[in-house]
Amino acid sequence: MNLGSILEGLMQGQGQQRGQNPLGGNRPSQGGFGGQGGPGGLGDLQGSLSDIVAKIPGGMGGLAGGGLLSLILGSKSGRSAGGSLLKAGGLAVLSAVAFKAYEDWKKRQTPGAGSLDQIPAQVPTGSGFHPTEEKDKNGNELGIALVQAMISAAKSDGHLDSMESTRIQEQIEQLGLGATEKGFLMDVIAKPADAASIARLATTTEQASELYVASRLVIGDADTPEEKAYLDRLVSLMNLPPDLVAHLDAQVDGVRGAVAA
Repeated sequence: MNLGSILEGLMQGQGQQRGQNPLGGNRPSQGGFGGQGGPGGLGDLQGSLSDIVAKIPGGMGGLAGGGLLSLILGSKSGRSAGGSLLKAGGLAVLSAVAFKAYEDWKKRQTPGAGSLDQIPAQVPTGSGFHPTEEKDKNGNELGIALVQAMISAAKSDGHLDSMESTRIQEQIEQLGLGATEKGFLMDVIAKPADAASIARLATTTEQASELYVASRLVIGDADTPEEKAYLDRLVSLMNLPPDLVAHLDAQVDGVRGAVAA
């Protein structure tokens, strides 16, 4: 399964040609990680997360409008920040945020300590957080599990009714994906939000941290009972320690706040 094609299909805006960078100019496929294409499909994102945030025009929602990802996220206030971050940095954003929170937790630092400048744009190889190095419980690239987590979390508030799901499926048909990639997205969109199925994908605490960050970044402020219950169940089923969750939440809120600024 080509994770890069799936990500490109999710991130591209309506009317945008495949291979066109949402930030302007042209780019190769994201190669399953995010950012500009590079050797091994890992991209060439440099510097820190603040460098990615700085590229988002117009603050919150600067990149979130249009396309499949926007249909999945819905119009709820607060979700556009996550969409903008994902379009600007791909899965690299999720990995970097989870990695920084996990490292701070291990060092027993205060949740949210530091700034975006201290969050790397790409996680180190061998860190346990790399979406194309790590495999989920099904043996797929962890990036596949992160896409599943994002879509499931986006559906947790129930905004995707049958009509919206049909619109999304129609757009998937127009993406020019291969049969395997199209079938994967169609299947994930058709399923209801299911924290248990997402939790089962994690094989390590590091992977569980990334799946939580993917879910939390998409949901934004868990201000409905359904969203809060979804995240609470995900945390419980993945056995994430409460103090680690506090670090993950603090980092997610920090990057979302930076986009909104």
